[in-house]
Amino acid sequence: MHIDNFDDIRPYNDQEVQEVFDRVSRDPLFKVLIEQFYPETPFEQKAQEFRELKTIFEFHIKFAHHISRSVMAVTGNEVRLEGTEFLTHGKAYGFISNHRDIVMDAVILQVYLYESIQQLMEISFGSNLMMTPFLVDLGKLCKMYKTDRGGTQRELLQKSIRLSQYLKHIIVDKNTSFWIAQRNGRTKDGIDKTDHGLIKMLSLCDRHNLAEHFSKLNITPVAISYQYEPCDYLKVRELYLKQKFGVYNKAPGEDYFSIMNGIKQYKGNFCLRITPSITIETIRMLPENEADFCTAFTQIIDQQITSAYQLWNTNYMAYDLLKKGKKYAEYYTKEQFNEFKQYIREQLSKIKEIEDYDTLERMFLELYANPVITTRSNTIKITNANKLTTSLNGTQVKSTSS
Repeated sequence: MHIDNFDDIRPYNDQEVQEVFDRVSRDPLFKVLIEQFYPETPFEQKAQEFRELKTIFEFHIKFAHHISRSVMAVTGNEVRLEGTEFLTHGKAYGFISNHRDIVMDAVILQVYLYESIQQLMEISFGSNLMMTPFLVDLGKLCKMYKTDRGGTQRELLQKSIRLSQYLKHIIVDKNTSFWIAQRNGRTKDGIDKTDHGLIKMLSLCDRHNLAEHFSKLNITPVAISYQYEPCDYLKVRELYLKQKFGVYNKAPGEDYFSIMNGIKQYKGNFCLRITPSITIETIRMLPENEADFCTAFTQIIDQQITSAYQLWNTNYMAYDLLKKGKKYAEYYTKEQFNEFKQYIREQLSKIKEIEDYDTLERMFLELYANPVITTRSNTIKITNANKLTTSLNGTQVKSTSS
């Protein structure tokens, strides 16, 4: 009997990494990486340590975790995690997150998952982002599994079925968590909405008992927000050109530039909030019809992500600038307001080929302001300038607002 090992999808395993560690350590880009994050240590020493690694977990402990933490420290001020009380040692989770940055959304959750319950998850990574052998190796060492969106409709269906089977395999057979974004591609307008097709894909490997199947996946929505949106001006540029011409064709190397820009850009404060897993009791209350079930499931995810989304002073300032008012003036100072206006001008000045400044500015403000609109409409109650209380499946989660 043939056993599908998902070799073309899965990340590396411990039985095959020795050769990969050696190959990666000899790539010129590895030297750039080590010299940036281990400036006090001779490169050859770190390269030898890398070649002597034996397992994926050891790689994460000795290298990936340090690099991830360093990036977070350099590009952010206050980094906040909430919701680890909903996690249990030895239990696997199907994390579905809003998507603001290509790499850092999942990296931040990986860091905290390891620190809180000593677990590592597998991470979705689009085939379009696997641009070089070095990036493929590094991604698969970082427990990234491939999602392939290319091909004919028939080919896409087969790929979706196989991905659905693999995600179930991760949870049920490997007892490992996975991360996947709520939609293909990052939000460009600040509105976090789960793609109906994602839930449809998850259902494909077991359509006969949806409630039982989704309860096994242990779907756990996650909300992440950044005070300064990663790649904000690039998102505005892409959205503008797509709306003007009906389609947006990426230039060669654009994905790589977005990855590096998102990693290195200053993000101010950022918050990752894990919400309670969607329970079997909740799932059993959903419609039995598959299409209606998927629609209702996306709505639950959206509600939890939106309710858990942390708003920052940049969101409030953008809203007031967009609406030409002072509705949320209590959340920022005059100095912060002027600094943010200057920040907008500086970011939009990087878009050289578009002269329609007014439209670009409106889109930029909407990117930051839309979370205020969607979050407020999702019954979050603000109690004062520094505290909010959000109800998540009946559980009260308290946090500060900046």
